[in-house]
Amino acid sequence: MSIRTDKTRLAFRVYYVAFIIAGAAAFVYFVGGLPHGHWGDIFLFVVLIIIADFVQVPLPSGGSSISTSSTIDFAGIILFGPAVMVVVEAIAIFFTEGVLQRKPIKKLAFNIPLLVITVGISGYVYKVFGNLGAPDSPIFLIPLLAAGIVYYLVNTWAISFVIAFDSGKNPFYVWKQNYMWYFFHIFAFLPIGAVIALLYSNVGEWTIALFIIPLFLARYSFQLYLDMRETNIETVTALTSAIDASDAYTHGHSSRVSTYALRIAERMNWSSKEIETLQYAALLHDVGKIAVNNEILHKVGPLTEDDWDSLRSHSDIGADIVEELKFLKKAAQIIRCHHERPDGKGYPRGLKEDEIPMGAHILNVVDAFDAMTSDRPYRKALPIKKVLEELETNKGTQFQRDIADLVLHLYNNGDFPVLAESDTITETTHLSRDKVQV
Repeated sequence: MSIRTDKTRLAFRVYYVAFIIAGAAAFVYFVGGLPHGHWGDIFLFVVLIIIADFVQVPLPSGGSSISTSSTIDFAGIILFGPAVMVVVEAIAIFFTEGVLQRKPIKKLAFNIPLLVITVGISGYVYKVFGNLGAPDSPIFLIPLLAAGIVYYLVNTWAISFVIAFDSGKNPFYVWKQNYMWYFFHIFAFLPIGAVIALLYSNVGEWTIALFIIPLFLARYSFQLYLDMRETNIETVTALTSAIDASDAYTHGHSSRVSTYALRIAERMNWSSKEIETLQYAALLHDVGKIAVNNEILHKVGPLTEDDWDSLRSHSDIGADIVEELKFLKKAAQIIRCHHERPDGKGYPRGLKEDEIPMGAHILNVVDAFDAMTSDRPYRKALPIKKVLEELETNKGTQFQRDIADLVLHLYNNGDFPVLAESDTITETTHLSRDKVQV
């Protein structure tokens, strides 16, 4: 969850203006060292980057997109140095986003400096360390690796800060969730850039055409991944809605639990993969109730011991159903344990404290929070003051202490509002790869 304040808005404006000024200064500095006789190369690499950027993959949320053009940046840095590639990126971004895509001036004014600074600084690093070895020696991969790491850090942190200031989120959380894992992918893109550079300089410009199709395939593969992930979420959400719709009292319950859970996980700086698993578990945590008699679920009076045995079975049943699907195996363990308690009095295993997955601890708290703040067959929704008292009283026994404290802290700061039945749209996370722009 995030919240924008006057302070974050001011920070966003200051950062935005400062970054644009820094980009302009960097452009002037690097262009001052532009070598002669490279306008043909500049034209060719501008075209290549336009082609790669024109098929960007929009991220599921956050207003960013990714392309596969960093390999071309690396090749250009090896061949021509930072000055040429600064000009290439500035022209390419202006034409792609300003002319073809007609992006708002606000985004264009940030993305041009972003790529100028990213390519300029990483190219400068390669140039400084370039005397370690010529491109015909494998030693030249050392300065290329250094340049790649700088490229990754400058690009991802610049974007993380602008997203954080714009949304009110923690910059480190934005970076960790979206970009930290991408560090290892740099090892795949750097060699491709090196091969493009070597073939370009030793065989000829026509060899560039050999890499167009692989770049498009890389983009297509990532788009398929995003589509598959979105389809999985939509399928799970639809299944959950169908189950919830059978009971007027729990309609939207799973979706609200998911939203609450993701807010907590975000504040705990979980990775995007961990949050995705938690989202699946939250949406499906009550799927096992399809095997429980509706008379028990809707019963107004006290439950018998047999009723309780049937009801308690839903955690195991739901986990057994879910773990049959490969992409839900990790979520199944959270589902199985979401009614376990830190004091060992939960079910189905009677686990304690660290024996229980943290995702299950989160679901235990938010599941109870939503149940207490919603109407049920046996009672009306409790006043929020009473709900908070329950969390305070039972933390460390029924509820994991740190999670309960976090919910109380967030609510008291206005960052954890009670969701109404209509607020059933779950928050989603996004992954990103390669060069990122807003």
